[in-house]
Amino acid sequence: MMKYLYALRCDLNKTVVNIGFAGAVLLTVVLCFTAPVYYDNSLDKTYSVLEALFDLDRSIIESKPDFASVKIISAGMSGYITMFLPITVAFQFMVSFCAERNSGLIRIAVARTGEIRYCLSKFTASFLSGGLAAALGLILFGIIVLLSFPSAESYKLTEEQLSELIPHSPAVTVLLSIAAAFVYGALTTLPAFFLASFCRDPYIITCVPFLLCYIWKTVLEKLAANAMESGSFELMEKYYAFYPEAVTRVIIDSDHTKSINVTLFFNAGLLVLTAAGAVCIFTHRQDKGR
Repeated sequence: MMKYLYALRCDLNKTVVNIGFAGAVLLTVVLCFTAPVYYDNSLDKTYSVLEALFDLDRSIIESKPDFASVKIISAGMSGYITMFLPITVAFQFMVSFCAERNSGLIRIAVARTGEIRYCLSKFTASFLSGGLAAALGLILFGIIVLLSFPSAESYKLTEEQLSELIPHSPAVTVLLSIAAAFVYGALTTLPAFFLASFCRDPYIITCVPFLLCYIWKTVLEKLAANAMESGSFELMEKYYAFYPEAVTRVIIDSDHTKSINVTLFFNAGLLVLTAAGAVCIFTHRQDKGR
C-alpha cells in the first residue's frame, strides 16, 4: 500500500506540475465561455457567455435573470466543453506518460513499483488530475463571471422565482457546479487512459476520445429525437441518462434525480471496466508496455 501511495504521489507531481496541466486548465476556461446562456426569441438566436459579454447591451444583461452570475456558472459545463473536454483533460497526463514510455524510463518505474501498482497509480493520477483541471478551470471561469455579470440578488427575485432560476442556494449551486466539473473532468480521462495502456502516439490518445464522444452523443441525440417524435418521453429520458455530460446534470439539477441511478451505475461501470481493462492489457503485453 505504501509503495502504491508513493507511486501515486510521484505520478500526481509529474501530472500536475507540467505545462500540459496548465494548458488543460486554461482551455477549460475558454470552453466554459462557449456555454449557451440566453435564447432571444425575436432573433431566434442562442447567446453563449462570450457573445453575451461582447454583443449584448448591458441593460439587457441587467434586466434578464438568465444572466445572473450563479446561473451562468452552473451552465459552465455545457456547450462545446462537453465534446472537447476529453481532449483537454488528456493533455496533463499524456505529456508525462508518453515521455516516460518513449524514453524508456518506464522500465525503471515498473521494476521499482510493480506492474499492477504502476498501472493503477497512473490511472488514479490521470483520473484525479483530469477532475482537478476541469474544476480549476470552472473556478477561474466563475471568478471572471462574478466580476462580469450581476449577482442573483440584484434582480430582486422572490423565493419562488429564485428557486426556478437555480435549484439550490447560490453558494450550494456554485459548490455543486465545481463538484460536477471535477467528476466530469475525471470521467472524461477514461478513454484516453485506456488508449495509453497500449498506444504511444499522443495524437491518437488525445483525438480518438473526442471522436468516440462525438459519435456516442450524436447517436444518442438521434435516438432521443426519434423517441420524442413518437411520443415516448420515458424512453427519451432514458437516453438522456447516458449522455456524456449527464453526470453533471444529476449533480447540479435536482430535476434529473429520476435518472441519477442509471447515470451513476453507467459511469461507475465505465470506471471499473477501464481500470480493469488497462491493467489487463498492460500486464499481459509481452513487452510489459515498454
